Amino acid sequence: MTKQERIAEMNRYREHRRRRRDMLFAPVPGLLFVTLLADQLWWAWAGLMSIFAIGSIVYVIKEGKALAELSAEPKAQVATRNVYWVLSGWYVLIVGSVANYKLVAPWWTWVLTMGIAVTLPLLYKRFNEAVQSADAVQPVRSELVTASGLI
Repeated sequence: MTKQERIAEMNRYREHRRRRRDMLFAPVPGLLFVTLLADQLWWAWAGLMSIFAIGSIVYVIKEGKALAELSAEPKAQVATRNVYWVLSGWYVLIVGSVANYKLVAPWWTWVLTMGIAVTLPLLYKRFNEAVQSADAVQPVRSELVTASGLI
């Protein structure tokens, strides 16, 4: 498969699941905002945000698996799945940061959170480079975004 054929295949995959993705992702920013503002029932909003974030994480991981299956190269498949695991790590970081803030977590949890925030972009770059070196025609996520306008 050429790179353009793989991009077209992923666009079909994404278009077919667009409604589910939008339904899972759309409430997360609003619930994040409400959770940060709420004083009494913040845990209920945080729980709802966590449920929608978990759904989004599952979607992102499945999308990564679908993209990885387009490559015949095992190293590219592993690196592609790792890229999507890093993307799902951002969801965990955001929900975890809100929970840390609302629970008034100790200083060391904030140090851990900041360490994760610094590590995730570095891992994302490393895994994207690994995808490109293992299979030159395997598209990375940024190429999928620019090709179709989808995030």
